[in-house]
Amino acid sequence: MKRTLRTLLWGGLLSLLLISCSSTSSVTPYHPEKWDEIEAYIRKTWPEFTERNPEFPAPYLYGLNPGTLYYWDLYFHNEGLMRHDYWDIAKGNLDCMIFQIDSLGFVPTAWNWGRDRSQTPCFSMSVRRYYELAPEKDTAWLRKAYHAVLKEYEFWTNTNGNAIEDHTTPIAGLQRYGYHSDSTQLIEFYDKVLKGRFGLPDGATPEEKLKVAAHRMAEAECMDFCPRFEGRCLDYIPVDLNSYLYGYEKDLAFYEQELGIRGPINWEKRAADRAALIDRYCWDEERGLYMDYDFVNQRFSPVASMGGMMPLHFGFASPEKADRVRRNLSLFDSDGGLVVCEVTPQEIVYQWGDAAVWAPMQQIGIESMLRYGFVKEAKNISTKWLNTVTRNYMDPMPATHRPFKYGDGTRHPGFLYEKYTRDGQINDYEYPCSIMLGWTASAFLVALETVREN
Repeated sequence: MKRTLRTLLWGGLLSLLLISCSSTSSVTPYHPEKWDEIEAYIRKTWPEFTERNPEFPAPYLYGLNPGTLYYWDLYFHNEGLMRHDYWDIAKGNLDCMIFQIDSLGFVPTAWNWGRDRSQTPCFSMSVRRYYELAPEKDTAWLRKAYHAVLKEYEFWTNTNGNAIEDHTTPIAGLQRYGYHSDSTQLIEFYDKVLKGRFGLPDGATPEEKLKVAAHRMAEAECMDFCPRFEGRCLDYIPVDLNSYLYGYEKDLAFYEQELGIRGPINWEKRAADRAALIDRYCWDEERGLYMDYDFVNQRFSPVASMGGMMPLHFGFASPEKADRVRRNLSLFDSDGGLVVCEVTPQEIVYQWGDAAVWAPMQQIGIESMLRYGFVKEAKNISTKWLNTVTRNYMDPMPATHRPFKYGDGTRHPGFLYEKYTRDGQINDYEYPCSIMLGWTASAFLVALETVREN
């Protein structure tokens, strides 16, 4: 794998600079007496973020924007809902996803505006979690969900002639993010979204706009715009996407065994083959991290991200590799919690970059560390997240914002928020941050459970 000198020097410098942020020392809790109050607020408030779309078969948790069921949020939402025994809402979320897969052949980023792409696939993870944890084992429902999982898997792997999007790469058995917008949609995407967001020129030709927009549209199918792919997402094998698809393959083996189905595919072997390919192409031995792989230039991405935590989250990383990832947590550590990516010399402040502390990164980090027995690291991640949420629940900072989706521009105590910054404040980058429950609440509950049990 080719590595640039600049990348190697920058990575080494970061390791030295961030060593003081490593998770070897314990984090001091901030007003832990408030944690029970916040949990009670979450438990009481879940139904207030639930609504029904007349097109959907069941009510769902919208999490942030009324009228929108975001895809990637699903797993995290359901983890919180199930911890508070809101089984009906959790099942409703999944039934809405089954409906979307049956209707479109995939789950869109959002039903009402994001049908030209999907999002990081987490549907099967949540199906299995619900089936295994729900008070009753509903095999009839599982059979329906199994067929939806299989159909969505075909969308992501382009098997059985599924050609909605092209996710293939030169490395058989590994996929990439994609899109299925037409030329008109891509040019509109460039003009209305990308030009302002990335400071792109007005005088670009249609061909130039299409090229830039295609890569960025695929990138939006990931966690959203981020520095991981250097603006060339279609050239990359993302470690997180392929880890999720490993999870689908393991789940499909489980579903078929549970339902007594003898299908034509050996899912366990397919999962093992994919894990071996991820280790071959996405493990960076020099850095001790799982990285996205640029198959065009045959090198790793210059930017390490929390996406590289997913082989640990799904449990196929070897203990040795998991320990090296653990020792590199300092790359993502900050006062506010785990940021999305390591610090890099970026001119753009990405929503999913080195300045952003998002709830799913905390939950993924906690669950990944616990899976390999790294309890101290999991507890420290948990405590930092509890502290960030608690500080802003008690005394939101910044206290004012440009009026956006709610209020008069003044923030008041007693709420949770969509996103935070590396210094532990509410994140107003690009747009003022909204009050929400969703994955912020779910990650809070996971963190609280981790601290209580350890």
